[in-house]
Amino acid sequence: MKITTLAGAAFVALAAIVSGCTTYPGTIQDKSKPIEQGQYSVVADEVSATECQVSIFGISVSDQRGSAGRRMYKTALAKAPGADALIEYTTDVKQIAAGPVFLQWFTLTGTPVKTNK
Repeated sequence: MKITTLAGAAFVALAAIVSGCTTYPGTIQDKSKPIEQGQYSVVADEVSATECQVSIFGISVSDQRGSAGRRMYKTALAKAPGADALIEYTTDVKQIAAGPVFLQWFTLTGTPVKTNK
């Protein structure tokens, strides 16, 4: 029994070493709906929010409370009291793969505005 456990542990360690660790930076450009000039006022300078997603062997083990994108948007807006929308926002993505573990960090950055309804 001990030999089987030791062999399994050695296999997992070897797989982690062979697969290595890589980083994949990336950016998703502005996806906001345009608000016409004069239909809003800028509330503050840029605000940002970050979320992390962790997967092990392709199975997500991170926060499962729904859309990370919506949470980031709400968190960023909360940093600028009075704002009800973000304009010119982007989402930057950083990814790290280390063997069976895959990590992703998403950072949403945008300009908070108050729309004139």
